[in-house]
Amino acid sequence: MRIAVLDDEEICLDRALKVISRYSRASGFDWTVHGFSSGEDLLRRLKRENFDLLIIDWYLSGMSGYALLCWVQEHLEVPPPVIVLTGGSAEGDIVKAINAGAEDFIHKPFSEYELHARILVVNRRRIQAAEGQVRRFHVYFDLLFDDAGRTVTRDCSATLLTEREYYVARCLMENLGRSLSRSYLYDRFWPQGERYSSRPLDTMIYRLRSKLKLSSEHGWCLASIYGYGYRLERVDPL
Repeated sequence: MRIAVLDDEEICLDRALKVISRYSRASGFDWTVHGFSSGEDLLRRLKRENFDLLIIDWYLSGMSGYALLCWVQEHLEVPPPVIVLTGGSAEGDIVKAINAGAEDFIHKPFSEYELHARILVVNRRRIQAAEGQVRRFHVYFDLLFDDAGRTVTRDCSATLLTEREYYVARCLMENLGRSLSRSYLYDRFWPQGERYSSRPLDTMIYRLRSKLKLSSEHGWCLASIYGYGYRLERVDPL
């Protein structure tokens, strides 16, 4: 699970990041946590990357927690759950956050046990929702993805992919037209020890281009973005 934490108070942000990372390691969860000190920074990242959970401070200098929460609900096709951190005790703020789409809230200064428990609850709901909405087939223009068989079919011809190839390809399709950073893809699909040996991501992108014919001839462009990552786009076939 990828978690973004937003707080413009450096001490609070650093504490939240350390607590989440420590509990993740101790519990054996595959949680990757990213810290942001301004709403604007997190907004820029949300425009090109996905997170499974947002933990945002309600009172921020610059873009407010409320403004960011409204943007998430309005612009993201599948908004991630949001836990709001609030240093105030006004009931009106809590009601406003819940009405705007927040999943839960925590009062600051927070207990590390409470933070951990709230994350576990949200993660459990996320897993249950995913299990209740399982889809086997996914269609992206001329490509049919089959989750059960991990195959991709075009013109009645099926291509078998490895598990990691299949889900990286699905991720690219689901983020069509969006630039995905190398760090984002490594965080989602590679264990820590495998990430930077022998450039595994570059090798996989090369294989996907070849196996799925992601070329302009077939109406696709899987572009490398120098110093950043990759972007898959739909183009007019040559």
